[in-house]
Amino acid sequence: MIFSEMKLPANPPGLALLTRDQIWEGLEQKALDAVPYVAAIAECREIARQSDTVFDRELQLGGARYVERVWLEASNRIVFARLDGPVLGTITNEILEEGGELSLRFQFALVIRPGDTLPVTEQELSAQMVSAYQAAVESTLAAVRTRLATAEATR
Repeated sequence: MIFSEMKLPANPPGLALLTRDQIWEGLEQKALDAVPYVAAIAECREIARQSDTVFDRELQLGGARYVERVWLEASNRIVFARLDGPVLGTITNEILEEGGELSLRFQFALVIRPGDTLPVTEQELSAQMVSAYQAAVESTLAAVRTRLATAEATR
């Protein structure tokens, strides 16, 4: 089992301040189409909708196809459960607020699907995923800022 967690401040010094609602909107958009938010994801599309807050998506990541069930827990957390693909498990994106400061926490608990082999060891995969998820947190916040700046510029 590969488990990791990372938390980064949403509003580090020198960057435009983001509100919880702005971060949440970015996370929702990332859940629907992760391509603009996560460089490692080449394709992402919704394939089935169970309710307003639960849907399945298919994505291409590292040359592999994955199917994930996505739960939106409004203004707080998004949970992705990998249903199909070479690496299964759960990924959580969560907005935290401590002492009035917002942060974004990504957690994952993943395992190589039984019977599948990958060209890397579990330790190498874990190190790659830690690096990729830190980049995903940073790129998600950067994409939210870019989207907001673009919207502001067109007003």
